[in-house]
Amino acid sequence: MLDYLFSPYLIIIWACLYGLFMKIADLLNEHGLKWFKGSGQLFGFLTGITGSLLILSDPVIANIIGAMVIAFFIRGRMDRLNHQLAGTIMTITFLFSSSFQPMLFGIFYVIFLIFGSLKDCVDDYLKKRKGAFALLSEIMLYYPIPTLIYCLMYGNWIVFWVFFCYTLFYNLIKYYYKKKGYK
Repeated sequence: MLDYLFSPYLIIIWACLYGLFMKIADLLNEHGLKWFKGSGQLFGFLTGITGSLLILSDPVIANIIGAMVIAFFIRGRMDRLNHQLAGTIMTITFLFSSSFQPMLFGIFYVIFLIFGSLKDCVDDYLKKRKGAFALLSEIMLYYPIPTLIYCLMYGNWIVFWVFFCYTLFYNLIKYYYKKKGYK
C-alpha cells in the first residue's frame, strides 16, 4: 500500500496539489478570496498534508522541502495561521521521519533564502516595476532550476519534477485568480 502511495505518478500529483493548495491558502487569507469560514485554515492543512506526503516520499525531496519551509519562516512568509499550520505539519513530519542531510539541506536553504528574499524585495518594494526581472521573480525559477542542476549532477529526476510541478501549479492558480482581480 505504501509503495503505491509513493509511486512516481502519485508523487507528481502530490506536488501539483501542494502548489495548488499553497496558493489557494494564500489567496484565501491574504488576497481577498472568500469561499467559506475556515477555508484558509483548511487549505493550510491540505498544504501541510501534501507537503508531508512529499517529505515522506524521498529523503532528498524531504531535505529540500525542509530547507524551503525553514527559509519561509526566516523570510517572514509564514505570516498567517494557514501558512503556520502548513509549515508546522511539514516541519514535524520532517523531524520525525526524515534523515537530515546537512550539506544538501544547507545548500538549498541558502539558495531559497537568497533568491526568495530577492523575490520578496521585488514583490514588496518594487511591485510597480515591470520587466524581465519582475517576471522572472514572479515565476519562482529558484525552485526548479537548482533542482534541475542537482538532477543533472546526481540523477533522481523525481526531485526536479516535484519542484517543477509545484511551481507550475502554484503559478497557474496565481495567474488564474489574478485575471479575476485577486492580487
